[in-house]
Amino acid sequence: MFSSLSRKAAIIAIVCFAGLLSTAACRARVETMNVPVRLLTANVGNADLMNCGQGYYYKLCLLEWEKPLSQSIAELDPDIVALQEVFDVAWCGQMPRELDKRKVCYRFDEREVKHQARRLLGPDYTIVCDARSHFECIGVKTSFASVIGCPRGDICRESGSLTHGAPDNCDTKPVVFGIDLEIDENIVRVVNGHPAASGEKCRAEQIRRLFEGYGNVPPLALHNKPSIIMGDMNMDPFRELQDSPDVKIWNKNVGKNKAFYYHSGPAENKDEPFKTAAGKTIDHVISNFAKGACLTLGEAEGTARLDRVESRIIVPESNDHRALFCNLSFPLKIAGPPSFEEVFPSEILDQHWDQR
Repeated sequence: MFSSLSRKAAIIAIVCFAGLLSTAACRARVETMNVPVRLLTANVGNADLMNCGQGYYYKLCLLEWEKPLSQSIAELDPDIVALQEVFDVAWCGQMPRELDKRKVCYRFDEREVKHQARRLLGPDYTIVCDARSHFECIGVKTSFASVIGCPRGDICRESGSLTHGAPDNCDTKPVVFGIDLEIDENIVRVVNGHPAASGEKCRAEQIRRLFEGYGNVPPLALHNKPSIIMGDMNMDPFRELQDSPDVKIWNKNVGKNKAFYYHSGPAENKDEPFKTAAGKTIDHVISNFAKGACLTLGEAEGTARLDRVESRIIVPESNDHRALFCNLSFPLKIAGPPSFEEVFPSEILDQHWDQR
């Protein structure tokens, strides 16, 4: 049997559909709702010169590490994933034939699932990679949101990818890019940042462009719309010199009473943010609208590393960063049906209904 509430909702739907009430009376209410979001950012590359240096640019080059990473990601079940340093299959075609069975380019053209990002995330994600190097990717659960410009469930390298150009006289491989999500008619900008590891001036310029844009190109971090930025920023604003150009432009825009604020770092551990790579805190999650905090996997109590290696063990072949996993909420405007009282304001009618 229908409850009183569900009967009221049914009556509203019937009379509005039949045109028995005005459009204004039937118009949906718009309410701000906190939409829960699980978010993961992970640099899956490594500093393994012996295996992943020449030709692989220190990206995820060994097949054996894909399985533990993909298993951990599946268990965390994030709605949004930012991956840095995947090795895109397009690069395999530009290399000499790979003879090492351990490497991702070995017989790459015979592999059923050719894209490493897809092997890591599985079939339930829309994946967009940066439009230049394809080393950085964002995955969005198909059940969570759609990505503007990329068909749901596809993997896109250029369409849907808002990729900033490389600054003059800088390495073209490091990339900062973004995508736009549509969540119940709300547009949310998601940015995956991985500016240059070497070259302070190039890194500073990429971070400046992130917040300010350049030429006629707008910033990826939108100041007037919901924006969330994450990734391996290759600078530690808590330990490095505050007057270094990259830290300076970052701190101008991020922190207490700034346009963007932390969900990682001091939001997790106020006394001393956990170190995420090379003895520094260089992986970050910030936004201008979300609520909640992140955990540094393998450092925060009760968490395990994404690669499933014991926290303090150093394995050169595995990824050299700690991933950040965040339980956040996005305050978004969601349309819902009008209440029974809004459509039928008469107290007499409402009392009569409840008595039946």
